[in-house]
Amino acid sequence: MRELLITVVVTLVTAGLQITLKGLSRTELPNKRHGLTREDGLFWTDWTIAAGLALASTLVVASSKNLPVPMSQVLLCLVAILLGCTAFPFLLRLFAYENGAKIKEWGWLKMGWIFIANGAGGMILLSAVAVGVKVYG
Repeated sequence: MRELLITVVVTLVTAGLQITLKGLSRTELPNKRHGLTREDGLFWTDWTIAAGLALASTLVVASSKNLPVPMSQVLLCLVAILLGCTAFPFLLRLFAYENGAKIKEWGWLKMGWIFIANGAGGMILLSAVAVGVKVYG
């Protein structure tokens, strides 16, 4: 459980740093004091790719050290990563975006779709971390 909590904290700090760096590197938008848009809060793609890399590296290390691998958990994680790279982007395109490639305003702070997308990406990342925790003990 401690490892999963550490992962959540590192993920959120990384997201905060990404937003900070994006904000510092951009010029202001009209009528704003910064150059950030709501889409800058989307991290699900980063987290899905990180999950794939984490799972792959865990499996490589586990095989080189002859560590037992929980196959059902690995398969579940693989399915989550594959869905995150195939079906999920398509579903977001259908439901979460307006014409002009702008994400729809919905929910709390008009960021509902961003929270949904990041929540899915976070769960995919945590599934890969859970495999690593199980493998390494």
